[in-house]
Amino acid sequence: MISRDRGGRLTTSRRTFIKTGAVAGIFTVNVNWPSVLAAQSTEGEKSMLFHLDFHVEYSAEMEQNDLFAIWAEEAGVALGAKDAGVVVDLWKAVGERRVIVIARVDSMEMLDQILLDLPIMQKMGQHVQVNVTALRTYEGFAADVKERVGR
Repeated sequence: MISRDRGGRLTTSRRTFIKTGAVAGIFTVNVNWPSVLAAQSTEGEKSMLFHLDFHVEYSAEMEQNDLFAIWAEEAGVALGAKDAGVVVDLWKAVGERRVIVIARVDSMEMLDQILLDLPIMQKMGQHVQVNVTALRTYEGFAADVKERVGR
């Protein structure tokens, strides 16, 4: 659930959060996404699904621990977005600096704004490649195909 704190910032709470390999207690993540997230579609309204494929690199000057600190912050935001329903689910590819996300947003513009505001993009975006694919439900595709049979 996304709410606003006293300063008007969007926030979300998680019971547990993996922070640099350790489970921390209850805390609040300040989500620096645009206020458009507060207007996410309610059930029954149309929204768009996207497959996001993040490939993360880092410069030779950056130490691995610095990368982990940024990634830990990013993990908190990502899990908060999952709790809020923006992220349907996400996975970390084993042995790679790669994260795969299925996201549900109201528009391409909203997705672009979210991507620009992610901590990992703000702090080291020049080393992050995101491949984005728009998705549709298979049920919708199946209905379209069925309607075209025999035309």
